[in-house]
Amino acid sequence: MKKQILFPVDFQSGAHLADYANLFAHVDKKIFMGFFLRDFVKSARIKNTEADKQVLQQNLQQEADQLKLDFDILKSNSNANLLLNQSRFADLVIVNPLTSENILQLNHLFPDHFFDLVACPVFLSEDVMRPFDEILVLFDYDQSGLVALKSFLSFFGKVSSNKKVTLLTVSPDDMPEIHLEKYLVSYLQKFFKDVGIVPLSSKDLAQQVMGHATKLTRPVLVMGRTAIDLLNNEELAGQVTDHHISVFYSNV
Repeated sequence: MKKQILFPVDFQSGAHLADYANLFAHVDKKIFMGFFLRDFVKSARIKNTEADKQVLQQNLQQEADQLKLDFDILKSNSNANLLLNQSRFADLVIVNPLTSENILQLNHLFPDHFFDLVACPVFLSEDVMRPFDEILVLFDYDQSGLVALKSFLSFFGKVSSNKKVTLLTVSPDDMPEIHLEKYLVSYLQKFFKDVGIVPLSSKDLAQQVMGHATKLTRPVLVMGRTAIDLLNNEELAGQVTDHHISVFYSNV
């Protein structure tokens, strides 16, 4: 079965399929599904004109044909549910580039609770040509975090085996959690050569995660629902872009 990768085609000027094709070149079976994010915007002032949309769609389709990529455009008539329903059947939504301006736009201008409602893993990246140098995984015993990790590994596990991985774990409360934590460390060591572990407390988790992330070089945060608290916090979201941090998360 092909992995379906969703991405907004109007979130940056001059979007190129080649950048996404290179990022996922190691994924054998895939289909790229573009969508016009401004079709789902709350304010009518920044809607796409049909002429502009048609030109962009034609250009992308020509590029897809040249690259021999499986590509299509999600058609919409300002129905936010269409995008969210499509995400239920997708394997990933990737948003690029992630800047201090557009990270706030995602929740302020586009569909209400965009970060919360997207129903598949989401990858927010500043630069798809160089998305991350280190990997920071949050394990807080929430199933959504494991969903994010398994998805991340399915896309980037093989090509990231030489990168440093730091596992942030909330201190376990009982023996089952202790055993689960040990199993997770062993699981990660099957994919990565360099795996470290740092304990956290359960208080102010998003702030603690960012405290560690800002000390690293171009990390990607792999996490579950805690990412929602981080991305909806303007101060923490600003730190994400200021420190060139990518976020790969799942809220399901």
